Amino acid sequence: MQLSKFIFSTVLIIFNHVIFTKCGTFGGNGLYSLFTGNKLYYVGFFEFNFFYVDLAGVSLDTDTIIDKSKWVDLTEIKPQPGIDSNIPLLSKDNEKLIILDNTDDDVNAYTFHTTSNQWEVNPTKVIKKKEFVGLGEWVSDENTGISYSFLDSTMSIFDSINLTLTKGVSTPENLSADIRIFEDSAQVLLNGQILFIGGGFSSFKNPMSSILMYNTRTDTWQMMNTVGETPEGRIKHTAVSTSDGRIIVFGGISNSLPASPQLSILDTSKTPYEWSTPMIENPFTLSDHAAVMVNNYMIVAFGINTRETIPTLIDNNNIYKLDIRDPLKYKWSFLSGFDSSDNFDSSLDVFKPTNSTPIKASVDSASRLGTRNTVIIVYAVMVFICISVLIFYKARQYRRKIKNKMNTYHQNISNNENISINEELEKSMT
Repeated sequence: MQLSKFIFSTVLIIFNHVIFTKCGTFGGNGLYSLFTGNKLYYVGFFEFNFFYVDLAGVSLDTDTIIDKSKWVDLTEIKPQPGIDSNIPLLSKDNEKLIILDNTDDDVNAYTFHTTSNQWEVNPTKVIKKKEFVGLGEWVSDENTGISYSFLDSTMSIFDSINLTLTKGVSTPENLSADIRIFEDSAQVLLNGQILFIGGGFSSFKNPMSSILMYNTRTDTWQMMNTVGETPEGRIKHTAVSTSDGRIIVFGGISNSLPASPQLSILDTSKTPYEWSTPMIENPFTLSDHAAVMVNNYMIVAFGINTRETIPTLIDNNNIYKLDIRDPLKYKWSFLSGFDSSDNFDSSLDVFKPTNSTPIKASVDSASRLGTRNTVIIVYAVMVFICISVLIFYKARQYRRKIKNKMNTYHQNISNNENISINEELEKSMT
């Protein structure tokens, strides 16, 4: 029994090492993006990756490709917030990046100053954890400096000016039999309303024809029905809003396949809101990516190549921009990556340029993921060895048990025979 526990513990340790092994500083999935002061910040959720891409002096209206030297690693700057809660938000003045760390008994606010690229030495205690529920992805209102996070049927409200955390009173439970259907939805703030687009759990996908909305001013919920070219329900997608009331929904998967279409537009200037599928130049598929609006462009980065089956090419480690200036036609173009001098492989369903040699997958990406694959293989071998040892140990126990039973059986037979002989002798004597 002790050996079984030891083997099981060893397997768990190896498994955790594989899952949480850091296989590179930049890229992959599980990243959140923020834009402020000509800097594109990226913060990792599953592991503490923290860096920015410097856009100073870069005109997005040109075909300029940002060199990887503009990617500045901030991961090792101390102190660091807890690795379990790396979901960032911006302060009202857009000069501070705040991460709420709820890994201990308290909820603490860690503040990073974007001008000096330094964390404040000591975190600010916000609230006792036992008084709160949980924190998910943040949606921020730049006008008020207040951010919102919906998780476990509770709306968390964080004031970045006073560093206070409160809860909304109302819940959307009366609008749906199972509010969990809104997990993994894309959240976007528009005119004081937070829209929860798509989402779902297990094999169920919430239909895009019904959108859950939260009014930040009145703390109330409602369902909005939409019309038009309604896209397929999905998870692991993003949504951003434009200044003229468009919501751009991109990427995601449905039943392990790329959701269709990959890019849709929701026009909120019309009542009811109307879906449409625009013309797209250089389309591609992606999920688990990060998206943020920068002027007239949606900047999409990292994530998973949803059509790729080659293990070393699944993770996307590049950044793209979507020109949204023409509401009838959208254009994707490459912005930056690990090897901007190369082009993608034409066999990949990820950004196929129309006027040049197709782009190759980044060598850095392949080597980083190759390292992870090596670790996974080692893990599989270790699991096989542990299982083999366990089977050998159990078989040995079983053989020993059978042997003991046989010895006991033979001993009992021998004793019975001796008893019978003695009884016969006693009878003959009498």
